[in-house]
Amino acid sequence: MIINAYGTSEYVEEGKTTPYGSVGVNDTYVRAVKQALAEQGVPVSDITARNLPYPASAIGWDLPWPFPGDNPGPDDYWTSMGKGRDELVREIEFYANCPSRPTLVMIGYSQGGQVVKNALASPAVAGDQGRSAAVGAAITIGDASRHNGQIGMAQNGQMLTLRPDYQPGQTTIDRGGLMQRVSVPSAFAGRLGDGRYFDVCRVDDLVCNKPGRPGSGNWLLEFALSIDDGTTNPPHIAYRDNARTNGNPAIERQNREGKRVAAQVAKRAVAAAVAQRNIVHPPPDPGAPAGTTPVEMWATDVNVRTAPTTDADVTHRFPGPTTVHVACQKRGESVTDGGVTNDVWSYLPVQHGWISNLYLRGPAWIPGVPECAGAPTPPSQGLYKCAIGGNPNDWCARVTAIDPGSFLGLYNAPDYDHGRVANYHGRNGDQLIVHCWTTGAVDADGTGNRYWFFADTGGAQSGGYVNDHYLTTGRFADWSKVIPPC
Repeated sequence: MIINAYGTSEYVEEGKTTPYGSVGVNDTYVRAVKQALAEQGVPVSDITARNLPYPASAIGWDLPWPFPGDNPGPDDYWTSMGKGRDELVREIEFYANCPSRPTLVMIGYSQGGQVVKNALASPAVAGDQGRSAAVGAAITIGDASRHNGQIGMAQNGQMLTLRPDYQPGQTTIDRGGLMQRVSVPSAFAGRLGDGRYFDVCRVDDLVCNKPGRPGSGNWLLEFALSIDDGTTNPPHIAYRDNARTNGNPAIERQNREGKRVAAQVAKRAVAAAVAQRNIVHPPPDPGAPAGTTPVEMWATDVNVRTAPTTDADVTHRFPGPTTVHVACQKRGESVTDGGVTNDVWSYLPVQHGWISNLYLRGPAWIPGVPECAGAPTPPSQGLYKCAIGGNPNDWCARVTAIDPGSFLGLYNAPDYDHGRVANYHGRNGDQLIVHCWTTGAVDADGTGNRYWFFADTGGAQSGGYVNDHYLTTGRFADWSKVIPPC
């Protein structure tokens, strides 16, 4: 569920090309989040995006405006923001209590960003584990309550400060939101890049990067300069990808850069949201694979990664202490927590990834667990050309993520209900020719992957469908350029 809070005096009219706010910034980010969700295997039918009903106004009276929807009233700014905050808190409470418990992604621009920040910081959300767990991720753009002085957010890239050329920039702790400075609650800030809150601000946007105290000086002039500096795409609205260009190359470039940044932020936010979804809705436990050793994992919010390093992608996150099944262990990146350091990592075949032994009970090197050979390391990701079927231009991938003692089947349809193709038993490392893709049932390991490929061995036997989770196809953004839909 995407909940969208647009900025001051924005409005939505039926038939408009910007259904999530008249400026277009929110539309850019809603589209980017939807695309990132698709790349994570979330079908369109599982995604809903809706606007937060709140005044989004700035002054305490209605004006005889020529366009009734484009009105800075009827509430003053702080009353409007407070109403938006309270409504968003109510909606988080509502969705957290739904039997299906949908994962929420918040998008807030300008005053809407301040609404999102204040709702998440409220005791009713940040102080309640059930409600805060319902929030998969939050994105704020041009947030009027930005707090540049929060340690950890800028350092790990969750607070993205941009120069006017959209390259990474820097700001100072004396600058921040025009109206307020509020820290992101620790429940969402995270650490080591594992948070659920993502913020975007240009250095020349005085709404989110005002010098001095919020509300001090001529703040009204600073706000006006950010939304109308005499250019066709002033800094406070330049985060969008759909500004009218009228053939202007500079605006065309800003559109491209705005889209690039939105896609970059959305990808990180959706990855965090999917990880949070898997905490609230854990994939089914397939049990202990053969040849593994049960070990107690004692910590909270521990990541499992694709390689024995904190730079690798997260495949799973354990919300609290549990028993894990370790296949083998090896030395990797040193991890320090609570004054203790350990460079040993263990491979967990159930989660298809690595966990630092720092978070496992026992000595640094677990007795009785063998040292990993090359087998647990995932094969290189991405399609490649191969000629196993006689055509050197065929796109191929290798089988992966198959547990010891098991095998990969090809299916008659993109699900597990229509039976397997006879006489195919795939093992890790085997090659398959990939012909086309579609969507279907979630993979058997429950990671949420709904992409399926029609594939075959290039031999005499017929082909069948295989879930993307079990092939080294790489990223949707890459393979979708060369593999057609079925």
